[in-house]
Amino acid sequence: MEITFVDSKKLGEERRFCTFYGAKGVFSNEEVEKIKEQGDELTSKKASTFSDQNESVRKGKVAWLDRYLPKNKWVYSKLEPLIKTANEELWKFDLLGFWEDCQYTTYVAPKNKSIGDHYDFHLDFDGGYGVQRKISLVVQLSDEKDYEGGELEIKTTAKAFRADKEKGSVLLFPSYCLHKVYPVTKGKRNSLVLWVSGMPFK
Repeated sequence: MEITFVDSKKLGEERRFCTFYGAKGVFSNEEVEKIKEQGDELTSKKASTFSDQNESVRKGKVAWLDRYLPKNKWVYSKLEPLIKTANEELWKFDLLGFWEDCQYTTYVAPKNKSIGDHYDFHLDFDGGYGVQRKISLVVQLSDEKDYEGGELEIKTTAKAFRADKEKGSVLLFPSYCLHKVYPVTKGKRNSLVLWVSGMPFK
């Protein structure tokens, strides 16, 4: 499947502090279903932030795709060329690689009058292990017809940008950019989230 790259400069916008890089057709439908099958077999837990488990900030389920397991390595390998291309064209960050596992996320609509699963505006900047998250990636795993709401929005210095909902597409952006996932109002949204780390900025 052919990959189409779209970055913020190619959309006619000036280079900004918070640029993004998108790619369609990265994962085929069969590959997406394979990821979801592997993700659904994992033990999920209630999503939380670094500071607390306040559902007004974040609500959903997460599981982790172990990067050291042979059956998962193809997912990471598939994303490496995108990271290299995006970083060379836009940010030129000093990177060390994957220091954390992929996060398999599940957002579902509310069963009652409560708010649907969501994640309010936040940064991915913090990380463990004495390194810093520098690039965030989000892989769309659900067909946009299977859910409503759940839009991924990035807050830029110019205006907010909403990510493509196309199944198998990938969005890359600096981890210091404010972003959110709107509440899912119908159906279920799955995604894969990954971070590329490096030594702290200086």
